Amino acid sequence: MPFARTQPPRLQGFADRLEAFVATLASEGGVGDLVELAAGYRTEPVRHRDAVSTALMAVYTDTASKEAFALLYELNHEDFLRLIYHHLKRSYYSVDPSDVLQEVFFNVYRYPFKFKPDRKSAFRNWTHSIIRNTVLKHSRRAQRDRVLPIGAVDRDGEDQVPLELADDRVSTPLEYTADREAAVELAGAWRLYLHFYLESYGCLTPREKRVLYLVEVEGLPYREAAAQVEVRVENLKMMVFRARRKIFTIMKRKFQAGRDASDRTAMAAQPDSGGARV
Repeated sequence: MPFARTQPPRLQGFADRLEAFVATLASEGGVGDLVELAAGYRTEPVRHRDAVSTALMAVYTDTASKEAFALLYELNHEDFLRLIYHHLKRSYYSVDPSDVLQEVFFNVYRYPFKFKPDRKSAFRNWTHSIIRNTVLKHSRRAQRDRVLPIGAVDRDGEDQVPLELADDRVSTPLEYTADREAAVELAGAWRLYLHFYLESYGCLTPREKRVLYLVEVEGLPYREAAAQVEVRVENLKMMVFRARRKIFTIMKRKFQAGRDASDRTAMAAQPDSGGARV
């Protein structure tokens, strides 16, 4: 699969989005070197790519910002796919590179606390290790999924037994039961998440609710939403950022309170080991 290097218009478009994101963080503080890196990326993208990725990952680790994660994906997914194809050249079994890429970014999304921004190349080193391990896992899975066909053909006196892919649509009763239980748990967790989100959304000011509705529900571009609210685009971006941050903070506090209550209930249910025995 041929890849084309990112063209200048796309580079400039990414630089614009990166600088706009940095602007929304500037007033909150804690952006570190991201302001200087964003300016440097516009003039020397190759030189600053690793440092920008590391800084964006650090922001995502601290804030769980969807914008930071989206920028990370846009900046790195093509190079990740090249590296995945490079590793898959050594694999005898067929593996879909897109599946590997999806799982790599899912691991980045799920385990940000494992990332240590101790150097400019930290994100590249960390993700390359994830890519290598994920490719190895998919290759081993593909090898296990190979099965012998019924009625192997004997050619030239030797048993030439071709291999066929297992039917992924067939599941065992145990797998079916596990999938049903997982679906029930997922539905319950999703309802709890929506409940907490609704409570957190109710804590916003009417104006914050309005801008969040325009951007996230109606899907309006920032410029059109700003025109409806009658504010500047930069001010609207800051309002959206603060509303999302407020919801995130409130939901985090509610989930922690629920976890603490569950821990106290579990400890109270334990038998008292220090009591006297009759």
